[in-house]
Amino acid sequence: MGSLFRAWVIDPVALLFLFSLVLLIALSIKTRSRARSRRGSSSSRKVPVWPLVMLGLWVGVFLVCSAPVIVNPLIALMEDPYLEGVSCETGSHMVVLGGGVDSRIRNVGEFERMSPATLSRATAAARMLLSQKESDTHIIVAGGAVRQIAEAEVISAYLQQLGVAVERITQESGSSNTRENALNVAALLVDETVTGPVRLVTSAMHMPRALNTFRNVFAASGIRVCPVSVDVQAIKAVPAYALMPQSTAIARFDLLLHEAVALLAYRLKGWL
Repeated sequence: MGSLFRAWVIDPVALLFLFSLVLLIALSIKTRSRARSRRGSSSSRKVPVWPLVMLGLWVGVFLVCSAPVIVNPLIALMEDPYLEGVSCETGSHMVVLGGGVDSRIRNVGEFERMSPATLSRATAAARMLLSQKESDTHIIVAGGAVRQIAEAEVISAYLQQLGVAVERITQESGSSNTRENALNVAALLVDETVTGPVRLVTSAMHMPRALNTFRNVFAASGIRVCPVSVDVQAIKAVPAYALMPQSTAIARFDLLLHEAVALLAYRLKGWL
């Protein structure tokens, strides 16, 4: 409880929310005071309440976007149905999707330029590949370039640094979105002998869009795709008192909003 209180005190989002509450209370008191004074006078003009309504809506939206006790269950609704990684059979191929690399990167060895999502995905894939039962598994690393250096190049170099043999890695560096990831990976697998399911490694929040896109593209080939969700964002069993907005929660809500909009766009385009 003490650490949570300290987070409220120093968190700018929490302070902004507290300021909004103070403003809402002050406006409510002022509106009531004006209403009483009007009732005691001969004026027939009504006291405007729309500023109070708008501020109340603002506080409500603020809570939905940044309160841990609200944001985490919303994220879990998207992530939980695809947390099936432990049930995936071992197959001949694995695919790991890039999740972003800082555009300021200058060489493939700058692993610190990987986004947290990319680092989580690549590390999880390496952990599986380096286990004894995965000694023959081949991995396709998918991710294009923002500028000169592709995500696939950085992830491939990172996997090799961790001990994955270069001959086990194929790079797909010509894609700029999840749909292109799936199309390009499917093209690479045309001449491959694929046994068992192709395991798809990506962030749990990205998995609904990624898995359904890959399954849509792979439908005609008969290749089965199995989800391995990593980088889980939802925090379970958030206490009810965690209603105070926090920067970390609003950052996760930003990821959720991005995925919700992307899912809608993919559905409208018929890619899922």
